[in-house]
Amino acid sequence: MKVYPVLSIIFILMSCSDITKKTDINTVIPLEKQSDNKTINPYDSLLIPLSEGNMWYFDISYQDISTGRFIEPNQEFPFPQADTLYVHGSTQLDSSPCSLIRTLSVQKGGTWYTPREKGIYSWAQDPQDTTSLPVFSLTYKYPALKNEKYSANGVNVIVKDTAALLSVPAGNFICYHYYSKTPGPNGGTFENNVWLSKGIGMIKNESVLYTKGVNPVRRIVQLRKYLHSNSASR
Repeated sequence: MKVYPVLSIIFILMSCSDITKKTDINTVIPLEKQSDNKTINPYDSLLIPLSEGNMWYFDISYQDISTGRFIEPNQEFPFPQADTLYVHGSTQLDSSPCSLIRTLSVQKGGTWYTPREKGIYSWAQDPQDTTSLPVFSLTYKYPALKNEKYSANGVNVIVKDTAALLSVPAGNFICYHYYSKTPGPNGGTFENNVWLSKGIGMIKNESVLYTKGVNPVRRIVQLRKYLHSNSASR
C-alpha cells in the first residue's frame, strides 16, 4: 500500500513569512537586557530556553505503522533526515520579551515564543497577515499536572506526564509529555506528541496522520545535540 508523509504541527520545523517592518529583527534586543517579564526567567523557562545563539539539532525518521519498518527516503517518499532549530533573535512583541525561532532548512520567517504566567506562548506569523499585532496563545502549559487538560489556540491538549524519562541520541531526559488530537484533511485525524525537558528544549516529537485508505506513517523527530549559549551543551 502506498504511504505518504504525515503533516507536522509542532513547535519545531515551523515556518512563516518574514517579520513585518514594525518588528525589525535586524535590531533585536538580547533577552538578558529586557526586564519586563518578571514571572519566568526566559533562560530557565520550561522546555524552550530563549537566549540568542541557542541551537537544537534533530534526527528525523518515518515509520510505517502497519509494519513497524522505517522508510528510507526515495523519489516517491523524499524527506529530510535531519534539521536544526535556532534562536534567531529577540525583541518586544505584545509588551513582552519574545524570541524568534527558525529552522535552518527555511531561513526566513519563524515562530515567536514568550514565557508568561501560564507557560510558553507562541505566535506563528501568517504569511498573508498584513497586521502588525501579534496574537499569542498558550502552547505549553507550565507548571502543569499530569493528565491536566487545556486549550492551545483552539486545540485541546493533554499533559500526559510531567516526569517521563526519554532516551534519545542526545542522552536521557526527564520530560513533560504533551498530547493533542485534531481533525485532519479528508476526514482524517492528526495525533501529535511532544516531549520537552526544562532548561533544554524539545527532546522528541512523534506525529501521525490517520486518513482513510492511506497507510499511516509516524514522523519521529529526536534531539541529537543541543548548544545553549548560557548553559551546558551536549
